[in-house]
Amino acid sequence: MDGKAVEEEAAAERTEDAGKKRVLVVDDNGTMLRTMKAMLEDRYEIAVAISAAQAMTSIGKQRPDLILLDYEMPVCDGRMTLEMIRADEEMKDIPVIFLTAVNDRDNIEAVLKLKPAGYFLKPPVKDKLVAEIDRVLKCDKQ
Repeated sequence: MDGKAVEEEAAAERTEDAGKKRVLVVDDNGTMLRTMKAMLEDRYEIAVAISAAQAMTSIGKQRPDLILLDYEMPVCDGRMTLEMIRADEEMKDIPVIFLTAVNDRDNIEAVLKLKPAGYFLKPPVKDKLVAEIDRVLKCDKQ
């Protein structure tokens, strides 16, 4: 594939994504990121980040319409990441849906105290997750 063909393909993808809502998926597990991207990319423009720092950089470059955030990550977990997002005037209104593999009562209560837009156990069921994202974003069913 020559350079011109690559540019045309990238332009076509940008045009294709133009009408889609942008969702940032933040998870330290690469397999989970790939799974979520594959699950959602036909409906949303998907960006991925493997850490809180990468997420904050991504949000600063191109604001997402919604963030799917892993609750348990090394260094800076989902709780701290959400606190950073809520502390930033430019980012504080972005809805955040937590994704977590831990489903004990204390963990769920701790997550819900942060008032996320939603909360899903991993691995999420595609139809339920899409319905929740659409509810939060108030998307029309396609």
